[in-house]
Amino acid sequence: MRTLKRLAPATALAALLGAGPATADNVTYQVNDPVGAGSIVGDITTDGKQGVLASGDIVDWTLALNGNGATFNLTKADSQLVLQGSDLTATPTQLLFNFSVGDGGMVLFQASNPGVFTGFHYVCFNTTNPACNPGTSIVPAKNTDSSAIYVAESGNQVIGVAQSPSANADLPASLQALARSRTSQMLLAQLQSQLLLGLNEQVSCGNCGGVGAGFGSFALSGHGRYAINKEWTLMGGVDVGQYEEKGADVTLNAGFAAALQYDPDTGPSRPYLEAGVAAGLQNARYTRSYAIGAALMKGVGRARDYDVSLYGEAGWVDRISPRDEAAVYLDYSHAWQMVGGYAEGAGVDNPLAAVVPGGTDTMDQAGVHGQYTRLLNRRVEIGLNGGLDWAFHATSGLKAGFVGGGQIAGAQPQFVSYEVGGRLGIRMSHKLTLDLFVNGELAPRDIGSSVHGGFGMRWNF
Repeated sequence: MRTLKRLAPATALAALLGAGPATADNVTYQVNDPVGAGSIVGDITTDGKQGVLASGDIVDWTLALNGNGATFNLTKADSQLVLQGSDLTATPTQLLFNFSVGDGGMVLFQASNPGVFTGFHYVCFNTTNPACNPGTSIVPAKNTDSSAIYVAESGNQVIGVAQSPSANADLPASLQALARSRTSQMLLAQLQSQLLLGLNEQVSCGNCGGVGAGFGSFALSGHGRYAINKEWTLMGGVDVGQYEEKGADVTLNAGFAAALQYDPDTGPSRPYLEAGVAAGLQNARYTRSYAIGAALMKGVGRARDYDVSLYGEAGWVDRISPRDEAAVYLDYSHAWQMVGGYAEGAGVDNPLAAVVPGGTDTMDQAGVHGQYTRLLNRRVEIGLNGGLDWAFHATSGLKAGFVGGGQIAGAQPQFVSYEVGGRLGIRMSHKLTLDLFVNGELAPRDIGSSVHGGFGMRWNF
């Protein structure tokens, strides 16, 4: 069966695009049409007329007929066209044939040798004309041998897909926007893993654990730290939630992070080291927008993603006073985002649907950060944090194929982003603290900035 089935009638898309039955420049429609166990691949060129086509409107063609174990190529130079009825129509983006009219209409491309209606070397799209079988016929050799394929058809179906200059220009841009939305996913995954490892909290807070809920990117989380001894601390956390970043709507996000910190007991002002890993899975819905003329088209697909990142951190912490602590640190991370493959749904609102194979996005990040914590009185604690991150060695695993349009690859840019945030803690008791926190990712406009926050509870033990 065809992969592009039962799209809206040609007149509906023509109305959407503001097209009328006017003559324009030639339009080439790429054909990539599976039929049963075979296929028709090539292109058909028209004089640009929209609406019902006559034989004189077809100005060129090149078609490879792939049957059961046999192939035959038809070109205008060595084949003939027979077009009857009013069932072949064109829009700015599609060439369609209506199999359900029942008016005896057909479109036949057949080799000139031995000739039309001889039963050799042809492809036929037919309603009820006795000249060939109803439906689609692929006959690379003879209509009575085993290489011939006959498939019954119904409805107004796409034969070919055109790429107008405006569509061609917009397709790469739509893929680049989708690649940038995947970059936004990676940035948010990095931020969420930092929150699970105590971002906004004191570097030297001892044993503690807690739960929280986030907004901006909705998440339920639990995290904590445990001092193995005076110098080594184990940190970790888990979360589950959902969020939407640009063209990526993540309906399920579940992850964890773990790290080991070395904080030598050498006094109130001292160096420290930290290393960790984070991983997660995501169910994502990706939306890609592009224009054809004045009409905005939209392609939507769903995928399962997996994220993994490793990081290392070297810093200096200073317990300035019993009420004040400051820290500065350098960090480096490498992240992998493995995005599953998917195919967009094809339709009148997405005539140039993309097929996106699975691929892996990667990114290195290096940054310099600082944070400051102050106890205002016995109960109120505030924290401020900020930093600069440089994303580099970024690669995109996004490569999308289009019917008749070849393959287009996405690209991940190098860029600088900024992190700002703060936390307000209310100590309800010696062991219990209520927190309200917020963090902003300030990225270039084409990547997109965002704000994420939440509230939680921490227990000291």
